[in-house]
Amino acid sequence: MKRLGLFFFSLTALNITAATAAEPMQLVDLTKVFTSAPIIYSLLSLMSIGSLAIFLYSLAGFRTKGILAEDFLSELKECLKSARFADAEALCLEQKNMFSSIISAGLRARGSGAQVMIDAMKSEGKRTSATLWQRLSLLNDVVIIAPMLGLLGTVIGMFYAFYDVNRSIESINALFDGLGIAVGTTVVGLIVAILSMIFYTTLKYQLVKTISLVENEALVLFPLIEARGVKE
Repeated sequence: MKRLGLFFFSLTALNITAATAAEPMQLVDLTKVFTSAPIIYSLLSLMSIGSLAIFLYSLAGFRTKGILAEDFLSELKECLKSARFADAEALCLEQKNMFSSIISAGLRARGSGAQVMIDAMKSEGKRTSATLWQRLSLLNDVVIIAPMLGLLGTVIGMFYAFYDVNRSIESINALFDGLGIAVGTTVVGLIVAILSMIFYTTLKYQLVKTISLVENEALVLFPLIEARGVKE
């Protein structure tokens, strides 16, 4: 008797498996998903494009080789060693980056004492890096806003789905389809937030590394500016 029961159980399981395998996989209709919450999907798309643009633009500006070019450093050191401060300042003005701005600020304040020079270089470093930190702040805002915006779309979709309690069997089936579409905003919001977090972490690491290298190189050149600044 037990063998007969196991036989029918196995046969039923095989039939269910065969029926499931015979059913074609349903693809997600992206047009239907987008039209369910066009405003939220449009905002999330703009946020993702903006995050990618900020990441690529900032990553290109954080290149240490571009900021601390070997040719520029060697020429700048030669100018400082030979006390050609006007040429050194003109060279810094041609580069127009964080490091050259810091050195240029030190050169302009070289006749006012060591402490004034240090303060001027620190202030210039904070000023030039403020724009870079603001870009990172924008990415951090996207990380916070994107999942909240996606959750808002899901909540609104569920609200309209459950608003009418008097439903038929057909409308209940449509209800579950609508709930599946409504959850899509949360999924997209999380994807945008995760990508923005990756961009934010990568750029923050690169920015901190670049600022540290710039500060160390400025400290190396500071004695040359300070020691010869009084003689000029």
